[in-house]
Amino acid sequence: MLPKYRKQVKSIKPRDSIEAMLVAQMVSVHVMAMRCAHHLANADDLAQHDSAARALGRLARTFPAQIEALNRYRSHGEPAITVQNVSVGDGGKAIVGNVTQHASVMVSDSSRAIAAASPPDRTARA
Repeated sequence: MLPKYRKQVKSIKPRDSIEAMLVAQMVSVHVMAMRCAHHLANADDLAQHDSAARALGRLARTFPAQIEALNRYRSHGEPAITVQNVSVGDGGKAIVGNVTQHASVMVSDSSRAIAAASPPDRTARA
């Protein structure tokens, strides 16, 4: 790999050799896509235009697939799930903090507090 592209590889921070190889491919595909875009913008005839457009289209589809592959590899094939806007009714309980679920086991961040939503005391008088 050319020294000028090593900075791009390092910025993605590959964690092992498999990630390093995938990241090197990603950088190469990106560089080639930019070259194809340049050739497309400067095409002299229809054949050059069509060739550059086809190559750019293929490379543009490859890059997101590589990003997805890297994310799958980093997450060990487990899909990431984000839950937002959770409602807790009267008498319900909620965990405040980071929660990770793996194979039917719930693990919560123990440094966070458990919040219990209790109904207001309706018998108390002012």
